[in-house]
This record gives sequence, C-alpha cells and structure tokens, in this order.
Amino acid sequence: MRRSLLALALATTAAWPVAAQTPRPFSIDDLLTHEDIGTTRISPDGAWVSIEHQRPYDQAGSYDLSTMVNAMLTDLEVHRVAQDRAPIRLAAPGHEAGHLSGPFSPDGARMAVFRVTADDLQLGVLTLETGETAWYPFTPEMSQFGQTVAWRSPTEMVFVARPRHDPPVAMRVGFKVQKRVEQLWRTAASGHGSSAVYIPSGQNRQSRTRAEPSTLIVLDVITGAPRLLARGEWFDLRLSPDGVHAALLEDAEDLQPRPDRPVRVGDPIRRRRLSLVELDTGVVRSPLPDQDLAMYLLTWSSASDAFIVFGRPPGGDFDEDGQFWTVSSNGRARPLDLRPLKPWIQRTWDGVAIPLASWDGRRPIVQARTADGARVWVTPGSASSAIPVKEPSERIVEFHGRAAIQRADGVHGFTSDGPLLARGQLRDQGQTHDMGNPARWNPSPRDMGQRTLVDQACLSRLSGTPACLTPLNSEEVVLAASPHADFLVTRHTSQGESEVRLRSTKAIKPLVALNEGWSDIDWGRVVPVPHPGPAGEALTSWLLLPPGTAPGERLPVVVEVYPGTAPRSAPSALLPGGTRMQNNPAVIAGAGYAVLIVSLPLAPGERQPAAGIADRILVAVDAAGDLGLVDPGRVALIGHSFGGYGVLSAVTQSDRFSAVIASNGYPDLSLSLQLPPFFRVAPEEGVPVGQLIGWGETGQASIGDFAAAPEAYVEASPLYKAEAIRTPALLIESDLDNQRMSTLFSALYRRNREAGLLTYFGEGHTYASPGNLRDLHARILDWLARYLGPPSP
Repeated sequence: MRRSLLALALATTAAWPVAAQTPRPFSIDDLLTHEDIGTTRISPDGAWVSIEHQRPYDQAGSYDLSTMVNAMLTDLEVHRVAQDRAPIRLAAPGHEAGHLSGPFSPDGARMAVFRVTADDLQLGVLTLETGETAWYPFTPEMSQFGQTVAWRSPTEMVFVARPRHDPPVAMRVGFKVQKRVEQLWRTAASGHGSSAVYIPSGQNRQSRTRAEPSTLIVLDVITGAPRLLARGEWFDLRLSPDGVHAALLEDAEDLQPRPDRPVRVGDPIRRRRLSLVELDTGVVRSPLPDQDLAMYLLTWSSASDAFIVFGRPPGGDFDEDGQFWTVSSNGRARPLDLRPLKPWIQRTWDGVAIPLASWDGRRPIVQARTADGARVWVTPGSASSAIPVKEPSERIVEFHGRAAIQRADGVHGFTSDGPLLARGQLRDQGQTHDMGNPARWNPSPRDMGQRTLVDQACLSRLSGTPACLTPLNSEEVVLAASPHADFLVTRHTSQGESEVRLRSTKAIKPLVALNEGWSDIDWGRVVPVPHPGPAGEALTSWLLLPPGTAPGERLPVVVEVYPGTAPRSAPSALLPGGTRMQNNPAVIAGAGYAVLIVSLPLAPGERQPAAGIADRILVAVDAAGDLGLVDPGRVALIGHSFGGYGVLSAVTQSDRFSAVIASNGYPDLSLSLQLPPFFRVAPEEGVPVGQLIGWGETGQASIGDFAAAPEAYVEASPLYKAEAIRTPALLIESDLDNQRMSTLFSALYRRNREAGLLTYFGEGHTYASPGNLRDLHARILDWLARYLGPPSP
C-alpha cells in the first residue's frame, strides 16, 4: 500500500548524506535551513564592509515576529577591507537576539546598530576600531516610509525614539494580537471590567484610543547624554546637510474616505503633518499647519537653506488640489507656481501618490504635466524651459553644483537634448536602506552626486578616471560600491549556493558563504511555454520540470495562479535558490510534479479580474501539453491570497481540474472590507478601513463601491457559486489574517463535496513557523497525491 506523502514529508530526511554522491531534489528541509543576507554597507571612508548574515531559518529563538523573523536570525559581520583578519561579529547564542546594521558615522569610525529580540528593539553604537558596542536605553522607530536614524556629526546621532520596549509596528504586528486578546480575556474572566474595544467613525472618529507619541532625541555617543527635543508620531526624518535642522513628517488626525470619490489602497488614513526642529535650541516650528503632506518628498537643497514638500488641503485630492512648496530653514513656506502646468503625480501599484522634485543648485525643479499630458522637468516660474522626462525612473543628480539626470545608460545633462556626460549607474554604499521608500523616489541630488559610477565592471567618481575590475559574470550582482571607486561588494549565486565577495582591482576576496552544500541539488529545468492570450496577444507561461524528468514523460502539473501576473522572464520562484516560504514550487517539483506559473495579465482597471480565468489557465496547460511536457488530464491549481481567489474562481467555471489548493484567499469578496484582528484589538494602531475598501474598489479586485453596488461583489465571489464547485478543494486560512474560508467549506460540506478546511493558529497572511511551514507543504503534497495522483502513473 502506498505510504502517505504527508507521512513521508513529515518524516526525517537524515538519509541524505552531508555530501550526497548523486544530485538530489530540493526538499522542505533545505527550505527551512536556507541562509540569506540582509543589508550590505560600505563605510564612508571605504575601510569597512558590514553584512547582515541571516542564519538558517529554523534556528530562530522565537517566531513571534512573523514577517521580521529574519531579523532574529541575523548576525552582523563587519569586515575590514584592508586586512584579512576575522570580522567584528555581533551575534547571540541560540539566536535569542538578532543584530541589524544602521548608518555609519560620517567619518566611518562608528556605526549605529540595533538589537532585536522577540519583543524589543534596542539602539547601540559600534566603535569599529575597538569592536566595542555601547547599548542605550532607547527603542528606535523603524519605518519603510522614511528615515528615523541619522548622524548629525561623527559623534552625534539624531533619531526618533518610540516609548521604551514598544517596538515598531513591523515587529509588534506579530505578537500584539495574542497579548492583547489574552489581556481582554482575563478582564472578562475577572468580571470586574469591560473587555470591549470601541472604534468610532464619522464626527467622533478622533476619539479612538491613541498611541503614545515618539520622541526626537539628539544623542552624544561619547558621553551617552541624550537631549529630548520634541514629541510626535513621526515616520520620516531628514537632516539638513549642515546638520542644523531636522524636517519631520508625522501621522496626525484620522482621515476617512470621501463618499464621492473612488478609494485607492494607498490613500492616507491619517493626515501627514510637517515639523521643523532647530537641533541646537530645540525650537519647533509647524510650517503648513493646514496642509496634508505627501509621503516620500522631503528634500533639502545642498545649501541647507530650504527643502521641498508637496501638500493638499485636508480632504482634497493630490492630483487636482496638490501643490509643491518650498520651506526655508526659518519655517517660512512658499508655494511654487507651475502655471499653466499641473504637478505630475506618480502612483505606486497600490495608488500611493508620489510627487517628484529635486534641486538645481538653489532652484527647485519638479516634474509636471503639460496641457497635452506630456511629462516634463520644469523650474517653477519658467515653464518654457521644460525638459522632457524620457524614462519614468530617471532622477536628478548634482553634477559640479548643477542638476544632471541619471537615466538607464548614464548621467545626462539637464537640457532638452540631454547629452550623455558619463556612462553607467550611480551606486551607493548601502545608505539608501536608511531612507526607506523615499530613497527610490526622491533621493537627495547631493547624495546622488557623491555615489560611485558603475559601468559593467568599471568604477569611477563623476568626471573621474575609471578603474576596471575583472568582468562580473551573469550570476553576480552588485550590492554596494566603494566611495573611492576602488572596489565593489557583490553576490555570486550558482545552483542556490551564494558567496558575498569584495571585488577590487587587485583580487576577489570572499566574505560570506551561504547555503553551502546546495550544489548537490538538482533544481529541475525551467521551460518557457508560449501561448495566446484572450485577445490573441502573445504570452509566455513558465514551467518547472522536476529533477530526472525523462524525455517524452508527460507529468501531472500543478498550476500556480495569480491574476495580474505576466512574467516576461522565468520567475525567481522557479529558479535555483528560490526560497519562497509558502507553497514553494521547488518543494512541489522535488516531489515529482511539474509546476506551471501561468501568465494572466489584467488590463488597468479591469472590473472582472477572474472572468474566463479557467479557460485562460487551460490554454496555457494545453500549450504545455502540446509540447509533450505535461499531462493535460492531470491538472491541479494552487494559489495564495489573490491567487487563492483566482483558483477558487477557476473551479466555479470548469470541472477539468483534479484538485485545487487555496490559501488565505477571498471566497467572499465582501470580507475584504473586514478589519484584520490586529487593528480590531488595537485601535491605537490606526483604522485602515480605507485601504481595505480601496483593494476592492480600485485595487486588485477593482469591483467598485461595495455600498453602492454590493451585487457586483456577490457576482464576482466564488462563495456564491459554490454549487458549481466539484473539484476537491483544500481551503487554508490563519487566525491572525481574516479567516475567510469556513463559509465556503460549510457550503461544500452541505453538498458532501470533497473538501478540507485547514486553519493555522498564530500565523498571519504569510506563515512564519517552521513547524507550520513543514506541515503546510506536507499537506499540499498529500492533497496532490490523493486527487492528482502520484507523479508516476
């Protein structure tokens, strides 16, 4: 009798020798013991390289941090460039704590570091010459939306400090729900208090529970003496180049969506307020008190006399009502007149409004829209001198005190014809990690001009003489470039094994090795599968064939679905070294199944993202069958999140699928409006109802206003077509995400259909616990074996 794949997957794999004599498939054990790196930095003096080395995933002391588990696994290694002695290493036995890198001091003598535990974050300073670390009683803020820690001088640091032992939201989202729920249960059990949590709307929305504000602190790292300057819920901090002032953005009062305007996922849920702090005196000014500021734009001039922001009236629209402003160092704000042009607003995939601006010496320059819709750079007050934007990703660089433009091929002059001044890409020393998302959209032109120009394997300063290294190969990527243009830090990956290297004109020096032994793994073979789209357009899906696939062997295929995906090259999840933790294709292929990632592009604003999805999937499957690679009669579907919605929609449209596996998906799209448990028990974290509404109205689902047309949500929801589902369905959910699968399971149970409901406790939208990840993959393989059949007939 065939032994259950569930039992096989859960069993030990100790039979694999450390140095296998023959290639072996990738397994769940490999996935759970993979290593990686985090941020890589080079000191401003070029003397040190720091690397965050993330140790084997299953060795963390705790998995409470959910999406930040890798921080617990991180050992910080700081290598001296000029010597081959052992690096400085910050590490904790048993990985009860992780250590992350922060910015180097301007002289390269010190480095901010962070110690991460299961429920805390602490700030420290590492003195590089001695290797000693001083830890301070502060919990720094960390935000993807901006900078929160910066050096004012070689011995002074400015940072935003949260209340002590209250870590940033990216950490506490993993454990706060359980702690808060336990507290509420104890209150109810005592019978002496209320366990209710109240969240208001409308005129009383500002009455909700508020978080304790953070503190802006200047720290003398020599004496350890702090100066507490101001308090606020700040998420972005920018020092003037001369270190005299700090401009900050903070979250202010709650905003609710306007009923007369479509909602985007990225629309702000709170007003963003501007503060300007004089660091020596502690004087705080509030420029533009009546404006709601856009994120990602807070850019100082090199002269430190002004910075640029973008604001709208509260309740206004960034596109129609927004305006660029300059704010002087004394706090005086001046609007920038673009007439007859309009500000150009870039939108991220989730609809965050991003105005783009920089400086040409002391003159502000901004991106604007002409009357005919063209995108241009313009100096306010001289619209006739507009310079066309040729690439959406181009950015402003300070070049000999004037503006230039970084494009894909190099640095161009800031003129209409834009001559090429220097070929290559400007690469930094790793400091963009400190800036969060703003570094991508509105980098400082001064900082851009101080970066190293990298053209293939040749390095130079702007207008400098290049030094050329031995050429990089196709499996090597640049992580950071020396400020003196004399070396690169790169990562070389082959068959899943990686090595971080220091590449100079003299030698290649290995720094960190990752996933040693993975050269024994047979990752299978990735094959492009061309096929037509719904309108006859040429599309390519991508097929991973398992290790040892014989010529002419037609394998059962597992199709990974995510509406809107249209990869032009092989997805990284299918390539050697792919370590996606959930529904890992290499683990599924290692069990003998082919895995097809199907191309399902959506038109912008598509109102029916799952319309005809079964036929679109089957066109790709049949194309792979025509190539003689898969058995089109043995097809399973798998999808996570929006992909879970996609696969459930597909099985309401066709009975041709042998099995379906949907995790954390959306059988009932109306539940996408439901507040997650984290925000229901902790209203002080904010009320992101607008973001949830935006997902359904204009985001991935793009169905429209639920309140105005609830029938559209019903029509698009697989739950209300449950009668049509005859494909055996494994439905997977987790308690820290909204549990959405049980109603569909009940409907299938009522009809006596083949189905299973699997709930993981203590997990969010993506799973962190190695025990749960092992169980998840085992159950996936068992479901496939049961309904798709074993890989070999």
